[in-house]
Amino acid sequence: MTSVCDNTHTGARTTDTTVEHCPLHVDMVITAIDIDERHRFRMLELGLRRGTVIRVTQRSNFHGRVVAKGTERIALDGQTAAHIHVRRAEHPASPTAPANR
Repeated sequence: MTSVCDNTHTGARTTDTTVEHCPLHVDMVITAIDIDERHRFRMLELGLRRGTVIRVTQRSNFHGRVVAKGTERIALDGQTAAHIHVRRAEHPASPTAPANR
């Protein structure tokens, strides 16, 4: 499911989705974190910020997710997962990456 709103103040685009809805085991890039300052600071402490590549490795009850960032695993509750906007990562060797950069 893709996001239907354009949050220009957060950086999220209409083609973005959220961690809550992204597929398992696919590299995704964080494009925006749309939560209050206190929780945003905690995300920064965990290394979750715009431009970070993550992968959802598990889905849990109540829309919670476990995300991998490098070798780390971070558990997110469903409400937080719904406010972290992501898009598919474009790796240079990936068949879906643009040919000319």
